[in-house]
Amino acid sequence: MQAHLKTPSAQDTARLRSQVSVPKLLECGDVAHWWCTHIAEVMPTAVIPSAQAAAPLPVAKNDALLDVQADTALGHLSLRDFLAHPESGARGFLVVHKGQIVCEEYPDLRPDQPHLWASCAKPMAGLMIEHLIEAGQLSEQDTLGQHIAALRETDWAEVRVIDVLDMTPGMDCEENEATRSDPRSNAIRAFLAEFNMPYEGRVESLLEVLQSSRKVSEPGRKFEYGSPCTQVLVLLAEAVSGLPWAELFRQQVWAHLRTEGPLQMHLTPDGTPLAHGVVSSTLRDMARFAMLYTPSWNKVAAQLVVSADTLARIRAVARGKAFFQAGYDGPVFTERLGDDTMLGNARQWDCIWPDGDLYKGGFMDQGLYASPERDFVICYFSTTPEMKTTRYLRPLATSGLLG
Repeated sequence: MQAHLKTPSAQDTARLRSQVSVPKLLECGDVAHWWCTHIAEVMPTAVIPSAQAAAPLPVAKNDALLDVQADTALGHLSLRDFLAHPESGARGFLVVHKGQIVCEEYPDLRPDQPHLWASCAKPMAGLMIEHLIEAGQLSEQDTLGQHIAALRETDWAEVRVIDVLDMTPGMDCEENEATRSDPRSNAIRAFLAEFNMPYEGRVESLLEVLQSSRKVSEPGRKFEYGSPCTQVLVLLAEAVSGLPWAELFRQQVWAHLRTEGPLQMHLTPDGTPLAHGVVSSTLRDMARFAMLYTPSWNKVAAQLVVSADTLARIRAVARGKAFFQAGYDGPVFTERLGDDTMLGNARQWDCIWPDGDLYKGGFMDQGLYASPERDFVICYFSTTPEMKTTRYLRPLATSGLLG
């Protein structure tokens, strides 16, 4: 399915570009719809190329996947009908099984268009920390103050690396319904800084916002989802490696992937990579990244990027289900997925199941799902305020069609 896409006129493009702001993006309307595929036109961007020749993904369509049913906010629908529904917000949907494309639909996107990953990018930041741990340059039990001079005199100083990876820092940077609606919250202040917008009459840097965060509880008590946590991992990776984050990611990951295009890493006004989610690529290249966590990694990469030890640490889910459900987001993810069988979250991934499957979701309903055991990935792009597509993930995974 490929919809006929209308290209905005020059006048419409100028109007949409001029209106890009945090409040407009949170509306998930026409400004957000345009911005998701044109971020490099409004934000500084590091373009991260691959060093490999592109490796086309062979196509072996399995239309039975489109017949999988789920209960969604739009009713009980097949995936086929959901993707075609005018209120789904779906833009692109892709399933790769054992290195072959078995389902690929573009209701509202060109296949060659880069699109926002949103928080599906967070495992990128986690992966850089895993590489530094395996290189012996960092321990997950280290404190941030041991490595990040800019946070040494702040409440972040005594927070352990593992508590940032697992999003349980005990800091006032959590994203939830209350903080997203509070213009004075650190979560909103961070977004304003990223978009060069003033807070109380002054444009802050993202680092200033992070430095102003305060301890509100003991780390490790509950899942406290927050993009500032991921940005702290960016500072950590740069401090330990001595490299700009985009260059580190290029060397460790993207240079080895046989992608169709570059990764676009969008930056704050002062050049900080927004690895928590302001990242763009084509849908197929997003799937190639997800495939690094499966046995088919060698079909898209020149060398192993996600080690067996890294995968084992993620899938161990050391904190457990009680920790996951104690916070705000655990119950939210359970309802969103229509499933409560996950073990919990871990190391920048939202949910891990007993069968070892991994899920990461993102703002405006972006999705990245990887199944190491069954060797498939599901990736999708959307522009909608509701996370609707998630309801198809576990039904697809457990359908027997991807065994």
